[in-house]
Amino acid sequence: MANYPFVNVNEFTPNNGDWTTVGNVASYTQQGAILRLTMANGGPAPILYFLAATVFRVRFNPAADYSSDNSYAVVADAFSGYTPTVTDLGNALQLLTNSMRVVINKAPFGITVYRGEQLIHADNPGYNLIYDGTAVANLKVYPANALYCGFGEKAGAQLFKNQFTMTFFNYDNFMYSSGPLPEGEGGGPLNPSETLYNSTPLLIETNPNPVGANQGAPYSYGLFLDNPCQTYINVGASDYSNMFGKYYLGALYGDLNYYFFLGNTVRDVIAQYTQLTGRAPLPPKYVFGYHQGCYGYYDRYKLSEVANAYRAARIPIDGLHIDVDFQDNYRTFTSSNLKFPNVAEMFADLHTIGFKCCTNITSLVSNNPLDENGNKTTYPALQSGLKADAFIYATRAGQGESPNLFVGQESYGQNFGSNPYPYPPLSFQNGVESLGSSGYYPDFGRSDVQTWWGQQYQYLLSVGLDFIWQDMTCPAIVPNFDNNTPDKTFPLDLMQSSFGQYQANALIHNAYSLNLCQATYNGLNLLRPNLRNFIIARGGYAGMQRYAGLWTGDSASSWDFLSINIPEVLNLGLSGQPISGCDIGGFASGSASEGDFSVVDGQVYGQITNYELLTRWMNLGAFLPWYRNHYDGYVKQFQEPYQYGEPVPSNCRKYIEMRYRLLQVFYDAMYQHTQTGLPIVRPLFLNDPGDPQVYHYVNDQFFLGDHILVAPIVSQHDTANPPTPPVRDIYLPAGSQWYAYQDNLAPLLAPVNGGTLITNYYASLGVVPIYIRAGAIIPMRQLEQYVGELPQNPLTFTIYPGPDSTYELYLDDGLTTNYQTQQQYRLTAITHHSTGNSQTVTIQRQHDGYTPPELFFYLCLLGASLPSKAQVNGVPLSNLIYPTDAEAAAALAASPVNAFYFNTEINAVFIKVFDMAANTNVAVGY
Repeated sequence: MANYPFVNVNEFTPNNGDWTTVGNVASYTQQGAILRLTMANGGPAPILYFLAATVFRVRFNPAADYSSDNSYAVVADAFSGYTPTVTDLGNALQLLTNSMRVVINKAPFGITVYRGEQLIHADNPGYNLIYDGTAVANLKVYPANALYCGFGEKAGAQLFKNQFTMTFFNYDNFMYSSGPLPEGEGGGPLNPSETLYNSTPLLIETNPNPVGANQGAPYSYGLFLDNPCQTYINVGASDYSNMFGKYYLGALYGDLNYYFFLGNTVRDVIAQYTQLTGRAPLPPKYVFGYHQGCYGYYDRYKLSEVANAYRAARIPIDGLHIDVDFQDNYRTFTSSNLKFPNVAEMFADLHTIGFKCCTNITSLVSNNPLDENGNKTTYPALQSGLKADAFIYATRAGQGESPNLFVGQESYGQNFGSNPYPYPPLSFQNGVESLGSSGYYPDFGRSDVQTWWGQQYQYLLSVGLDFIWQDMTCPAIVPNFDNNTPDKTFPLDLMQSSFGQYQANALIHNAYSLNLCQATYNGLNLLRPNLRNFIIARGGYAGMQRYAGLWTGDSASSWDFLSINIPEVLNLGLSGQPISGCDIGGFASGSASEGDFSVVDGQVYGQITNYELLTRWMNLGAFLPWYRNHYDGYVKQFQEPYQYGEPVPSNCRKYIEMRYRLLQVFYDAMYQHTQTGLPIVRPLFLNDPGDPQVYHYVNDQFFLGDHILVAPIVSQHDTANPPTPPVRDIYLPAGSQWYAYQDNLAPLLAPVNGGTLITNYYASLGVVPIYIRAGAIIPMRQLEQYVGELPQNPLTFTIYPGPDSTYELYLDDGLTTNYQTQQQYRLTAITHHSTGNSQTVTIQRQHDGYTPPELFFYLCLLGASLPSKAQVNGVPLSNLIYPTDAEAAAALAASPVNAFYFNTEINAVFIKVFDMAANTNVAVGY
């Protein structure tokens, strides 16, 4: 361990001026897309690779060792390569593509990037590409007005991480306060310097108002540092040195290996980054439903009680998550016959009422010889793993090979008496049972071990498990006889496999989680090839979106954790991960947990999340991609919304129901990600980059898809001391008008002009301000209690008054892989066009490999008046006139032919259209 210490952000010191620079360029050679430099001092030299007209790669190794070139993150055939035109200008080299000009200064070395004549990016003059032993860094210019985002999973209540120092080192950071930090620096959710569970060292610079040397049109670019060891990015933070006007990226070991992506907007950067590292596949549609988890659903009776209570409360829900309680004495890949007897029957029963279930799988394979009955029994995963020689040995760097397997110890918290089941040889001491297990860890750097691991899921799938919860991806190893480090992770000098070599964990630390997810994903697909498989994981590395969604680890019940939820999820989306979210309400107890903790007669009491915090968090979460309420039931009495008194259940139900009716929006945005890399939820500047004001409103409001703007309350009001009015400001981007969302329950209010800052918007508890862009087309369905409850659930395309627009609708069966293997999907463009006295809506199928079960759809034209005529493909429609709107709506639903009615309560035209033709034209005159 002494040779591979964890190095805190204040101890990584490239800016102190005494690292070695690469010096001057003496010569170069070009081989197609590759440019190799030779340095005048004979020292190590960087290599440039051009991947596309807007993408290049810089690789520098302090030992000049370029004998291998492997990446866990990069998709091998992402780009085909590009040969730039190289001109020797005497004092510099100019590399020209049809989109940018890269200039390499010779004396001293430095890179600048131009778009035409506009400076976009520059190395720090003179002192830029530097190294100190094995460590390497690159200092860059931080221009005026530049804003920095991305960075994957990082704490902090700000989306832009200007003036922060960050390290990228996967770590099981409970409550974001247990990770290593510089002495005297406080941890917690507000500190972006915290090491968290996932590492994506992607920096995106966007500059909406370039001035000075960068003067010109707005621009964006990205830098992806592809190195799975501990890496660093400092964005102008002078907390440990003078970083005025500079930022740096660096790594402790290996290459400074970064990719540069040029773009006019952040959208361009995301498209290129996700082309390089891959895009997420479509998950099962139920993934976008609501989920409930608890560490403490320790038997089938508690699980069934929760399932039935949700259905009785009429709160829509799809997912139930069972923690390690599910296992036979913490043996991974098993189920407990004591706690979950007849497990296949249990899952089948839950399936009949719409639940999809997952369980917790860590990388630990227990070495406990005892089962839950205290008997020495065969444990298939352990026996087959030993036979396959799949586990990591206790070999430490520089100490020779060890014949023994590395043994890790993981803590699962404490049982204060609520869980009555045995976990031999664990026992109660002074009324407390310390839960956990020791065992072995697979060497996931080997492809054969990944294959073996994937095969271990066969039993769980055979009994009816639906998807996988990949927990403790960076093992939460506590000190034991084989590991005396205080850091809660692998010993950094522990040798592991990587691309056919044996390397210290420190060199490939962040790759372990990614390899675990890859092994699970590929294994599930081999075992169940006809169904889409899904993993919700706790960590990974760049590119993990190819295999899993991400939840942001062990949050706590506090307003600080709620305040970071939006920027954290938005930055993950900007970093290529479209499906992410946090544990709604907080997993652990926190400052907003109420009631003294006690256990009486096996029942936990106290530490209930404050009702205001839970309501605000549940309401926010309804619009984020991953939506799971999850908590530690060993120390919290409850957190399911139906357990609270009114109005909490009603306030939560309202927005869960809204999510389910808007689920097609989530699904279409996910399809959009597969094509472009765009995230499902987006900061304002991703949709409206032309408005310079949107960059000031990125921390607590966001877009769902293209046109739904959500501005929740994320601060304490009702229960503050003293209480404060629940108000907030909302900014509406310029260039559009905006309608307050009425959920088709009331007439539209007058539109609000874009560029308006609405001040002191009053949002009482249970209210989320939502605005819809004028001209938007929003697909909605009838309410379901779970995805797939209704055999037929027709879409209603709600069309807002305003400019012409087009919506791309994606349909498939939502469950199988037929959309990939047989092209069984339907892609439809819905376009609306308005003139003074008429509206036209066209529906054009662009790909038609799937026939949905619904025979018709509805159009809802908001803000309309009574039509004088309506036609579908030139055929006049009947106007259904009844004494009440309810009767007219019922008649429309029952109509066997195309028809319409005018809703007088909300001033909307509803049109029923049977979906029979590849191209349909609907015309309405007023």
